[in-house]
Amino acid sequence: EYKKPSTLFDSRTGCHAETMAPNPLVKRHRLGYPPATLATVSASRYIVGGGGGKSKTGVPNRVTLVQYDDGVLKELSHVDFGDDRVIGVCAVHSQKVVFCTTAQGKTHEVSYAGKEASKELSIVSTTQTAAITPGEDTAPSQRAIGANPGGTTLLISQGSTLNVWRYNKGNKMALTKLRNIKTEDLHSDDIRDVMFSPKDGLFLTADDGILALWNLNSGKLITKCRPSDSKAAATSPAKLKFRGALFSEDGDVLVTAASGQKGGYVASRAVGKGIDWASEPVQDRMITTSPITSVDLSPVRGGSFAVGTAEGEVCIVEMKSLNCVCRLEAHGMPVTKVTLLTSGDCFSVAFDNNCALTQTKTHMRIQSQRGYALLFALFVIALLVLWSLGAIQI
Repeated sequence: EYKKPSTLFDSRTGCHAETMAPNPLVKRHRLGYPPATLATVSASRYIVGGGGGKSKTGVPNRVTLVQYDDGVLKELSHVDFGDDRVIGVCAVHSQKVVFCTTAQGKTHEVSYAGKEASKELSIVSTTQTAAITPGEDTAPSQRAIGANPGGTTLLISQGSTLNVWRYNKGNKMALTKLRNIKTEDLHSDDIRDVMFSPKDGLFLTADDGILALWNLNSGKLITKCRPSDSKAAATSPAKLKFRGALFSEDGDVLVTAASGQKGGYVASRAVGKGIDWASEPVQDRMITTSPITSVDLSPVRGGSFAVGTAEGEVCIVEMKSLNCVCRLEAHGMPVTKVTLLTSGDCFSVAFDNNCALTQTKTHMRIQSQRGYALLFALFVIALLVLWSLGAIQI
């Protein structure tokens, strides 16, 4: 069941007073529920989902359409689901809909119209995509949901297994089950992430302890890896767990994130139909001493991606070097989802019941300007020192 954050919320600043200080580069909007998942509609519009379980808690189970406009985050519309908690969302931009999975085994097709003038969310169809075992209140976890680039095929987890669904836009039965992929033979825990590659009909599944690459057409496993299967991660003093992954824009590289109590690691691996990760070189690096809790939802943009941490930070990581180039505190509690937007800023949600727009692009520009100013000051000081020693004449 949902538990309220222990920190005190300051309505004037939009943050938790005991853990955070106001930051002009972080714009927050307070939600009435703990957000667990998100999807981007555009650079300025976002779908957030989550909830508190039973309605008797007073905390809604909801998806919310949030907009960032003129320096302010605001709610445009929302849809409530009674006692059924939202656990996953996936945007299909080509069809202008979002799919929401819930704890009671349903998948809802929600229209956002895709027009800036529209402020309404509406449920178009509902499909029972996972069965509830007699005597249970919830179905096997449907946390992981993903759509192929064309928006015609959806992958939805059901505990440790994975089902393939065809999307029939405009039909009363919007989702038709095509088949099951035997991911349970590999995954012993619930699948936490599923993601299509931008090309080649490949997709990814991940639980805490194993990450796998699959061929969609054949349903066959291509290769797999574990959190410690890289040089830097192997030195971790604590057991690591996968916390997400994302593909490069061309689909040739996969970035994974793993975390333990002592910090978070990222690694990059080559991707292809004939790849074997056990024999391929892996580039990896520890990028934060705080555990990583979320990895960018979108493919790598402009050579960078975002991660969220247990300390409420959002970090921008350069893909080529795997260096963290920007770090800002956006939340007072662990980040549950984060994405780097096409604008260069980050949108994130966390257990502090806030969604946040972090102006990481502006922060990096300011840091760069300060760096140049510091170099110039050091250069002037060096000249003055040399002049005072008589080494040069001014």
